[in-house]
Amino acid sequence: MSKICEISGKRPKVAYSIITRGKAKREGGVGTKITGYTKHWQEPNLRKVTVTVAGKSITFRVANSHAHKVYELVERSKGMKLDGLNAKQIKARLLSLL
Repeated sequence: MSKICEISGKRPKVAYSIITRGKAKREGGVGTKITGYTKHWQEPNLRKVTVTVAGKSITFRVANSHAHKVYELVERSKGMKLDGLNAKQIKARLLSLL
């Protein structure tokens, strides 16, 4: 299962943590020195949001900061003719509204 938000496209990104040693100049030292970098991944805060549209339940994997947009899509789809479509087709139609 991919770690990508279906609405915003947020995905894991690389970040570096910096390891230092020494005493800061403002504390009376000669300054801190960088002794290394450690690579790590920051992943989006994904949540599953399930909504019911045209009698079918549809699940979205979205970032928590964009979960409210799923409900906005459902509100926008009220006038659309979605009867006779399967869940995958309904999901594609909803995502095309963005």
